[in-house]
Amino acid sequence: MKWLRTLVLFNEGGVLSSNGWAAVHQSYQDAIEKIYHPPFSGALTLRAKRRRNNGKDFDRNGVAYLRSHFLRNMLELEGWTSEGDVDLDKERQQPAILLYPSCEHYREPITSGFGGFDFVTTTLDGLKVAIEWETGNISSSHRSMNKLAIALKTGIIQVGVLIVPSRDLYSHLTDRIGNIAELSGYLEMWESLRPKDGKGLLAITVVEHDALSDDPDLPYLPTGSDGRANQARKTRAKN
Repeated sequence: MKWLRTLVLFNEGGVLSSNGWAAVHQSYQDAIEKIYHPPFSGALTLRAKRRRNNGKDFDRNGVAYLRSHFLRNMLELEGWTSEGDVDLDKERQQPAILLYPSCEHYREPITSGFGGFDFVTTTLDGLKVAIEWETGNISSSHRSMNKLAIALKTGIIQVGVLIVPSRDLYSHLTDRIGNIAELSGYLEMWESLRPKDGKGLLAITVVEHDALSDDPDLPYLPTGSDGRANQARKTRAKN
């Protein structure tokens, strides 16, 4: 798989020039570039999307393979150790807002959690890092970015990274997968959420396949077993 670029939305407290950030970025870049298909081929070659006989739908690649191989590479090949979930603290104080029409100040209680991150670790120089590999649907990508921004603003982590497909890669994956093109219009909002005190770096890394192929002997990446994947399989069966 190919690393295309890393967008740094904000960099507070000199994180970008730290040894910890350099080591983190090099490590997860190496893990990305070791995602191969076919296995052991040294590159990620995808079967190009193909229009089905009904003339409307396409056969495309599933995404579970990419995520599972990234996490495996981080743990087994890059030698990182997951440290579990980041606690986003449901008891933290919400900002005071106004109620209408009374105009009273009010703090809405936090009644739901955000869930953990895909990968959490601490660098040798003490930076707490959370990484989200995002090949879920586009709404999942927005949730991941919001989680990272809140964790950074509250100082729970100092580095937050979202990894997403390029627009070109997206077109050959399961429909409605998050990608940089669909997130690009929201970068200004996330950039504005920089922490006011302390350290914090928020980044988006964009990834892409190395090559495309129309070879009928090259299998599509398998789909997962979630609802949309099951729906896609049923649609293919009908066609």
